[in-house]
Amino acid sequence: MRVVLHMGDPYTLENPCSKRMNVIAAELRKRNHDVVILAPDTPGVDRVEGVIYCKTPPLKRKTTINRLTNQVCLALSSLHNGKRIRDVDVVLTTCPPPLINIAGERIAKIHRAKLIYDVRDIWPDVALEMGSFSNNSIYAKVFAFIRNYMLDHADLITAVSDGKVEKLRKYNQEKKIINIPNGFNLSFYNLELNQDIYKNIKARGKTICTYVGNIGLAQGLEQLIYLAEKCLNEISSIQFLIYGSGAEEEKLRDYVSKKGLKNISFEGRLPNKDMRTVLEASDIIFVSLVNANLKDSVPTKLYEALGVGCPVFLVAEGDSVSILRDVNLGIDAIPNNKEDIWLKFKKMFYTLDSIKENKISAINKIHNEYSLQKSARIMVDEMEQMVSGDEAIEILLDNNKA
Repeated sequence: MRVVLHMGDPYTLENPCSKRMNVIAAELRKRNHDVVILAPDTPGVDRVEGVIYCKTPPLKRKTTINRLTNQVCLALSSLHNGKRIRDVDVVLTTCPPPLINIAGERIAKIHRAKLIYDVRDIWPDVALEMGSFSNNSIYAKVFAFIRNYMLDHADLITAVSDGKVEKLRKYNQEKKIINIPNGFNLSFYNLELNQDIYKNIKARGKTICTYVGNIGLAQGLEQLIYLAEKCLNEISSIQFLIYGSGAEEEKLRDYVSKKGLKNISFEGRLPNKDMRTVLEASDIIFVSLVNANLKDSVPTKLYEALGVGCPVFLVAEGDSVSILRDVNLGIDAIPNNKEDIWLKFKKMFYTLDSIKENKISAINKIHNEYSLQKSARIMVDEMEQMVSGDEAIEILLDNNKA
């Protein structure tokens, strides 16, 4: 079986899409299947064998026009490269970015291959939930068309949470839609501890609450800044660390500086190789979403923090809360409800020792039930069934002709 993994993010180990595709590719190769990855040709990214890099204009400034241009060019380039691959059985095209998905569908049709529409975020739904644009905008209409087109043409639709599956079924009740979640990558433990970083964090002599990830619109990090303000006078023995970069970083830095919040610091972008070190050195990992509308979103950092046994303070509702409560290593609060956030955070701070008693049980549960490797096995099982089903039909038809 030859499978094409069609993605819009750079093929590195730094982003959730690549982590998901990398583990799926590993499972396919483990079963002696061929894998071809179509990914954007991104400056500064090391080349990897088995990846076809599709020419795209560099995204120097993340404006709407630049993003659209980048994605349209990627779609056309990946379609051109995808046509030239031989003997394709399955094409998996992943969303976001949505503008490349129709190219993925075209590649599958050209090769008469099975098509999997892998949905990590539903567009335009997620943008509407964040308030990025209105339902009547041209962006919403274009993305809704792409979503519905892909749902109609895919042989299998996969999504990363129960909430997303339920939502997609409202748009298309006829197609097979299943939950193949993101999760904890078991190879995360292969990352060596950076002793310098570990000792630096521990040397601060305080309870460390850390955020790691994108500093963007979807994360709602104003809620972390709010906690830092409250703790400045009420819980002096806690220090907040922010690792990452993004569109909201400058605004948040300015606010922290203006308010003189000495108990919070921006530590810069964290390379993937040091992720495990920071998570293990921290006492609490802060994970949040910008509002309660994003009920079907599960931040990947939730899995990584729980996977190494670090308690999580989660500001979200929906699927991510269900996971945290199932694993039982942290406390959740309602987004943008300052009273609830503060009361729950104080509760977590003062009961942290008892919460940590469940560390080993939580690690085992994440590794056994919420791993990327488990999700990859389910995905590849589905691919094999799709292809073997076609082969069985062909044999039956040939026998009937005989």
